[in-house]
Amino acid sequence: MSLTAHPLALRLGDWISGRSGVEPGEVLLDRKRVYILPTRAGAVFAAAMLVLLVASINYALQLGFLLTFLAASMAIVGMHHTHRNLARITLRAQRADPIFAGDVATFELLVANPTVEQRLALHFGFALHLKRRGERGRQRRQAPGFWLDLPARGSATARLSLPTRRRGQLACPRIRVQTSFPFGLWRAWAYYAPPLTVLVYPTPEQDAPPLPVAGGSGREGAGLAASGEDFAGVRPYQAGDPRKMIAWRLAARSDELPVKLFEAPSGSELLLDFERLPAQLDTEAKLSRLTRWLLIAEAAQLRYALALPGATIELGSGAAHRARCLAALALFER
Repeated sequence: MSLTAHPLALRLGDWISGRSGVEPGEVLLDRKRVYILPTRAGAVFAAAMLVLLVASINYALQLGFLLTFLAASMAIVGMHHTHRNLARITLRAQRADPIFAGDVATFELLVANPTVEQRLALHFGFALHLKRRGERGRQRRQAPGFWLDLPARGSATARLSLPTRRRGQLACPRIRVQTSFPFGLWRAWAYYAPPLTVLVYPTPEQDAPPLPVAGGSGREGAGLAASGEDFAGVRPYQAGDPRKMIAWRLAARSDELPVKLFEAPSGSELLLDFERLPAQLDTEAKLSRLTRWLLIAEAAQLRYALALPGATIELGSGAAHRARCLAALALFER
């Protein structure tokens, strides 16, 4: 485990800075927030300098003294530059879009450099470790990060990704910003807790049964459905579409994934009722099926309502209605 991600280091940083919880607004990484320690290469370099110093003293080597103090002074100057490479940048939370469980959540930060000096080789990562099972049991790997170079008096966007497994609200973990520029002998780092939360929708069921019987509203015309007999065309792939709807022959000849659509009566209305689902399905399986039905109904331009124990969303359609229903499924508790 990295020293900068150790729980003791996190608590010690909170105690020194007097901060806890999320930090809204723009946050300045002043010199009091930036910590610095030697890297492994720096520790080896320090040991080599100590051996060289002892040898120079023992054998009275004038050139040995010159080399020792020259290299040590360069390392000290490098410590100053490493610390300055991170200090005085500003961070602001930008956005975190909703996703489906099993997808990768992306947290976006706006990083700004108000000074006239470039900031190079900045690494943004979560102050946590992910577990994976290897051939010799459970191992640890560092969460993936994002590298960034900041121009003088410029800004850039840092995007950090985190895999998800469960539905609900996922708060952004604490972020560690660090750099070892220019020599790699020192590591300077700072912590930031952005006020970002991702809404994780339930995973759509892969092989869901057909939609429940819909009632017509009496309006004439035809809409587009995800299944049927009369082929009507294609549309671009959207998150949550089942694989069986993809037009693979067309996809092989283009860079996009087209989804097949069929003619269906317009004005149909659906009630997606949690209580009417088979009793042998557990709660998560029911939510997964409702999610799939909701996506299919939205793609078919149907009006649909969602009934959950303790909450009901009236008939509607469109992006806002879809987001409202998916949010209700994501936050459902029984």
